[in-house]
Amino acid sequence: MNESPSSTVALPEAERAEWIIRPAEVGDVPRIKELIDPNALKGAMLPKTLGELYESVRDFQVGVDGDRVIAVGALHVLWEDLAEIRSLAVDEEFQGRGAGKAVTRALLEEAERLRVGRVFALTYATRFFTSLGFRVLDKNLLPRKVWSDCIHCHKFPICDEVAVIYDFRPFPEGPVGPPPELPQVIDLQRLVPGLRFAPTTSESE
Repeated sequence: MNESPSSTVALPEAERAEWIIRPAEVGDVPRIKELIDPNALKGAMLPKTLGELYESVRDFQVGVDGDRVIAVGALHVLWEDLAEIRSLAVDEEFQGRGAGKAVTRALLEEAERLRVGRVFALTYATRFFTSLGFRVLDKNLLPRKVWSDCIHCHKFPICDEVAVIYDFRPFPEGPVGPPPELPQVIDLQRLVPGLRFAPTTSESE
C-alpha cells in the first residue's frame, strides 16, 4: 500500500523504471488534462474540464518521471463495494513501458485500502485489464448510475466499450453495486427513449 505521497509502487522486474507513482496534487491538474484531452478527442475516454479535475483531484494517482507527469488514472467510489477506474492515460512517449499498469496497480491498492470489494472499468483495452486480473463483465449488470456521465460522450446513447471488473473477494453472480430500486441509480433507458447498449463482447481486445 502507498504509505506516503512519494511511495514507489512495486513493479515486476520487466516493468521496473525510474518513475514513481504518487497521489495527484492540485499543481498536476493542467498536465492531467493535457494527457486526457487527446484520448477524449479519439473517443477513448470522457472529456474532463479543469473544474471537474480540480474537484476530483483526490481520486487521481499519477506517474512521475523526474518533474514530469507521464501517466494518470482515477479511482471513483460509487458504492460501499464498487469503484470505477476512470481517465487512465499515458504520455505517448511512455506507452508500452509499464506506466499505465503501474498507475492501475496503485489505484487497486487504494481501493483495497478503502476496503472496496470490486473495481470496474469501461474500456477498449480489454487485454490490458485482463492482464492485471480483471475479467469481462456484462455491462447490463452495472448500476445505471454509471451511465449518468455518458451524456458527455459523442457516442451516446450507444456504448461500445467493454466492461471489466476486478474482485477482491468472492461475490454472488448478478448485478453489482447498489440495488437497482434505489433512487440514486439513474435509469437512463427510461430517461432517454430509444437508448440501447451495444452487446458486451471481448472482441475489441
